[in-house]
Amino acid sequence: MAEIKERKEKKERLGQVFRSLFTLRNDMADYEEIENTIISGSKLQGTNACILMLAILVASVGLNTNSTAVIIGAMLISPLMGGLTAIAYGFATNNLTLAKFSAVRLSIQVVISIVTSFVYFSISPINAASSELLARTSPTVWDVLIATGGGFAGIIGQTRKEKSNVIPGVAIATALMPPLCTAGYGLAQHNLRYFIGALYLFFINGFFITITAIVVLKFLRVPQFKELSRKQLSRIHRTITIVAVITMIPSVYLAYDTVTDSLENGNAENYIKNEFVFSGTQVVQKSIDIDQKAIEVSLIGSEISLTQQQELESKLGDYGLDGYELTINQTTVKGGITTDEVKALLAEYEDADDEEAEVDVEGLLTAKENEELTAENEQLQKENEELQAQIEENTSKELDVAQLSAELTALNPKIQGAAAAYADVHVSGSGETRNELVVTLLVSQALEKEEQATINSWLTQRLNAESVVLFQQNVKSYAASR
Repeated sequence: MAEIKERKEKKERLGQVFRSLFTLRNDMADYEEIENTIISGSKLQGTNACILMLAILVASVGLNTNSTAVIIGAMLISPLMGGLTAIAYGFATNNLTLAKFSAVRLSIQVVISIVTSFVYFSISPINAASSELLARTSPTVWDVLIATGGGFAGIIGQTRKEKSNVIPGVAIATALMPPLCTAGYGLAQHNLRYFIGALYLFFINGFFITITAIVVLKFLRVPQFKELSRKQLSRIHRTITIVAVITMIPSVYLAYDTVTDSLENGNAENYIKNEFVFSGTQVVQKSIDIDQKAIEVSLIGSEISLTQQQELESKLGDYGLDGYELTINQTTVKGGITTDEVKALLAEYEDADDEEAEVDVEGLLTAKENEELTAENEQLQKENEELQAQIEENTSKELDVAQLSAELTALNPKIQGAAAAYADVHVSGSGETRNELVVTLLVSQALEKEEQATINSWLTQRLNAESVVLFQQNVKSYAASR
């Protein structure tokens, strides 16, 4: 009997310890303090309105410039959480008048926020949608989980005797303000999808923060403003449940799309990693477009055969990539190229300060070939200067325009073709006629001065010419004239 009693007492002590870890009543503030804290935080006065507008302005600048630190700072000073907890308190205490007035005040805050961000984005010179803006246009079920967890944490923090840093953390995690800024951006850019997606994210956050706050306040048994009949309570609970389900349905669908896209992207990555393994040929760039179902791979080294390319296409189905279009860009390097050599070519970009800097893949694709051609030419010059001169003369008469065009296209994607030949050039009034290498570039859009200088320098070295006369012609105009 003594042993059984001891076990029972031990079990009770363990139960008390466990309950003490998770109880919400030990350090709970008194009911009057809870009410004052929640209601005071929902007031819409001059000070709160001004703070809200300034916070929205700061958040809009952060979203516009893609600055995460600025966005976090704006969320910390946002007063939007107060309105949501006041609505929750009204429903939890059956004070529907308080809930309605709090909802009206919150709606005014939402309008102020959207108008402020709309004005900013209308006059901002930066119109491109940053990644921070785009992240607020496609909410998923994970946003529901974040809002639910944040709502629980927020209301628990507000009902404690000693206030902690829970509320600022909830403001950052649930991100009530950035969606409203994104909605203003959508209006300014006349983009309905951005506007609706951002408002949907705000509604998800606000609704589930409110629901979780009601649950906690009910659990804490806050005093009721008035008693409602079982029928009235049942109608309220049923309405809340229906709205919650309707709210979650689109987010579940979007989450499914996100998971599917992630799986497809992973399959494509594995496909490139496992199948594009060739001796003397390396992958220098890859592009995976899930929406367009397209995979583009750029290779440098020994040319892979048409049969190998067909085998690569046939293996797409093995990775669940049926329907994808495979594009392979190749630059042939005599003798192939090793992985270490490719890493050496890319090394200058690995330590770049700008993490978003795009690698000049076209330039890298021709770098190895240019080095080998230069080395070969230097060797020929050392062996026999007279023979080299003869080779240059023969080359000038028999230019491989197809190869030259392919290399120019790899060097700069604006170039769609080329014409090259030695011709007599005479400038009126100069009194001199010179035999020059004349190259005409067929371009999709005009090259900038710096691009022209780069192409000119490359051609001079590639064709071993003293100088090159360079012209441009729009490829569409050329095609139309034929």
